[in-house]
Amino acid sequence: MSEHKYREAESRDYFYKIINSIPDPIFVKDRAHRWVLLNEAHAQMIGIPTEEMLGKTDHDYFPKAQADVFWAKDEVVFETGTENVNEELWTDSKGIRHVIVTKKNLYIDDKGNKFIVGVIRDITDLKNTQEKLKEAKDAQSRFTSVVSHELRTPLAAIRTGVNIILDGLSGPINYEQRDFLEIVKNNIERLSRLINDVLDFQKLDSGKMHFVMKTNDINEVIQEVHKAMHHLVEKKYLKFELNLDEKIPHFSFDRDKFVQLVTNLVNNAIAFTDKGSIAITSKLEGELVHVAIKDTGVGISAESLSKLFNPFEQAERNDSGKRQGTGLGLAICREIILKHKGKIWVESKPAEGSVFHFTLPLGGK
Repeated sequence: MSEHKYREAESRDYFYKIINSIPDPIFVKDRAHRWVLLNEAHAQMIGIPTEEMLGKTDHDYFPKAQADVFWAKDEVVFETGTENVNEELWTDSKGIRHVIVTKKNLYIDDKGNKFIVGVIRDITDLKNTQEKLKEAKDAQSRFTSVVSHELRTPLAAIRTGVNIILDGLSGPINYEQRDFLEIVKNNIERLSRLINDVLDFQKLDSGKMHFVMKTNDINEVIQEVHKAMHHLVEKKYLKFELNLDEKIPHFSFDRDKFVQLVTNLVNNAIAFTDKGSIAITSKLEGELVHVAIKDTGVGISAESLSKLFNPFEQAERNDSGKRQGTGLGLAICREIILKHKGKIWVESKPAEGSVFHFTLPLGGK
């Protein structure tokens, strides 16, 4: 054997060792749709020796209807050079069903001959895992919904009882009793908000939250929130400023969701601002509406900024140790904005306050 032929044989042997070490089935077909190369994984999957399949086509092994489909898809690859990726069910020689993905690409050699190179991947385990995760997530959603709804009934009864006593309908109470009852009332409201946040996030996360998209006035929504929350801001002796762009046209969005959004952001500002002011601005920027809620509070560390919109994250502000709510408020805000194809972000530095921004496309694009 000549040196050239020896090296050629050695290279061929090396090549076959490589493809046979690959666990995914690999095949190569010529322009006549005949198998010209198969690795050992392919033979193990099909259950037919490689030597038997070489030189034959799909029509020699599969029902005509199925073979015709394979043939047609191969022809598209041969004619266009476009990659074909196909997911399908396949039953092996033992009668076990698998989910496989076949990826086919065109290869043209130095002489212009066309070949299809295919790789098959068994994704049965992945599909099973995804299905189990979906079932677990559905079960978690059902559990969260049931528990949250069950908590609402006794909570409503407790709230009613406390309000009756505070209003003096059950008889006079002294200042110390009133102080204790006010603490109870505040914690009832906090628990109620927690339940609502959990339910809202569960609906958003599962895609079950219904959005009513109608033409609305974003400035009107901001003014509504400003009016509703003015007394909370005044209780902390803060200024509550508005700077609204009257040129913003009416556009389509879910009004109730945006009342919730702006309310969450203002509540967030109130919680972490002890002096100074809170300001809401709106501005028309081309085809976008830009809204910002600015506070002069304790600010946010760089480490906390990156996780601020993550569910159940309660970032401490400026190492103050302050934590508020469930850690879901800002995550809900982000989901509402994303459903409207907008963007939300925050700018902040410790001891310099924070500015929460969101933008919305006027055309919903």
